[in-house]
Amino acid sequence: MSDPAKPPHLSDHGEHELPDDSYTTPTAKFLFGWTSKPWTSRLLLIVTVLISLILIGLEPLLEALSGEGHHFRHTYFDIDAITAFHAWWGFGSFTLVVLAGWPLGRLMRRREDYYDDEAEPAGEEPHA
Repeated sequence: MSDPAKPPHLSDHGEHELPDDSYTTPTAKFLFGWTSKPWTSRLLLIVTVLISLILIGLEPLLEALSGEGHHFRHTYFDIDAITAFHAWWGFGSFTLVVLAGWPLGRLMRRREDYYDDEAEPAGEEPHA
């Protein structure tokens, strides 16, 4: 399997090796080199969560500062006047689409042996 001294996510199977950057220009390395670092995904998650929390915190403040008779949001229904409603609606919709993909994938998926041809063993050319 893998070397017991290495963590499983750093196995020697090659699926997590960094790509060969011998053909990468210095400008590309400077601009996009950070995307191949191991801390990139965690940093992007933290930045996204912080921006979301700041925007959700600003929403009631902007509504309060908009003054009497004026509204920061123009709502059509009572439910979309809730703070962060659109964020929750988007998250719920995304979750529904992802969860609906599992049964759809099982429905559309072919069997694992779909391409196996029992008449000709693998690696042999058919006779002309």
